[in-house]
Amino acid sequence: MAGFFKYNDKEGPGVSKKELAAPAYVRFFKIFFLRIANMVGLNLLYIFCCLPIITIGPATAGFTYVLRNYSQGKHVDMMYDFMRKAKEHFKDGVILTVIDIILGVVLYFSISFWITEYTGTIRTVALVALFFVFYVVICVNLYIFPMLVSFDIPLKKLIRNSILLAVGKIWRNLAMILVNGAAVVLFFLTFPLLVPIYLFAVISFCGLFNNFMIYPVLVKYVAKPTIVVDEKSSDIENDDKIFRDPH
Repeated sequence: MAGFFKYNDKEGPGVSKKELAAPAYVRFFKIFFLRIANMVGLNLLYIFCCLPIITIGPATAGFTYVLRNYSQGKHVDMMYDFMRKAKEHFKDGVILTVIDIILGVVLYFSISFWITEYTGTIRTVALVALFFVFYVVICVNLYIFPMLVSFDIPLKKLIRNSILLAVGKIWRNLAMILVNGAAVVLFFLTFPLLVPIYLFAVISFCGLFNNFMIYPVLVKYVAKPTIVVDEKSSDIENDDKIFRDPH
């Protein structure tokens, strides 16, 4: 049993420049199907770790870290790194879960109240505002976990950055909501026919898709530039912006 949890620190051949130059959708499907066994295992592991509702946040941190590395072609040990990141970000993950539960309850009752108790223009304005808040909450959850596992930033700033990206990247966000929303709607429309597929692959599929969509945004707007020193000329220049994983 100990061997099952043993950390595999042996890196693979990595990703060639030619592969990185391929269109994002090509790399997405290639990674997903080449790692289909890992995707299935990750899917099941994530569902199992989310069974106590309060641990959804920590489990999402571990889940996101593994998929983030897959999307970048970086080495990651699925089981070990999932549990390591879930444990490392347990406190922040629980806090985010509690915030989501509170916001979800407040939004549900607020929307229900305005739908049933009021009519006319005032109801329309209130519902538009509430659904916009709902949209922001969803997008914040999409962005905050990739940032949580990639940057050494206080939780308050993570929330602030996520809100800014939720408002500033509307079309990209709508694409992610469309894909994830379609998966949720399809689940309920076909229940229980497609339950096995969802248990084995769909959550990982959506998670990988989200990481492909989010990574370029974080590289551009959140990651700090790396300073490269040329020893021969003593010149200092800015390298490409990259994720700076503190671990």
